[in-house]
Order: sequence, then structure tokens, then C-alpha cells
Amino acid sequence: MKAAPERRRSSPPQPADDLPLQALYRVSELARAASVSHRRLKRLLRIEGVRTFHVCRALFVPLTELEEKVPALWESIKAAETLRRALDVR
Repeated sequence: MKAAPERRRSSPPQPADDLPLQALYRVSELARAASVSHRRLKRLLRIEGVRTFHVCRALFVPLTELEEKVPALWESIKAAETLRRALDVR
């Protein structure tokens, strides 16, 4: 008799180590930077009408879409990254 496969437990989102300025971001990368689950971020992006792109299994969002449609989210991610970098320098 086969044993049931183990279910992976979802771990709480961890802050991103570094989020460089780039044209496209993985939704999972942004979710880590915002300290939310990727599902919650995908839902927020869908509600706000942000255009996303699938590449294989990865979901990407353009920087321009973030800046235009959810500027508060983008500003908070930038502020969090700036603070993390400032704390790492010391």
C-alpha cells in the first residue's frame, strides 16, 4: 500500500534580499519584498487591472504597470528595499 504524499506547508513570506530596478518583476519576488503571499499579491494585481505575463510557470509584471496602476504598492516596496539596504550597510 502506498503512503499518501506529504503536503508541503506554506511558510510565511520572507523579505527579499535585494530588489534591483528592472523592467519586469516576478510576482513571487514582489510578494517577498512586500511581505505578502504571492496569491494575495496576484489577487491585488488582478483587482487593480495590472497586466501580467506568463513565461512558463513564472508570472511577471512590468514596472510601468506597477507605477501607473498601484503606485502606493510600488512606493512601499521601494521604501522597504531602501530601508533594508540602509540597515545592511552598517
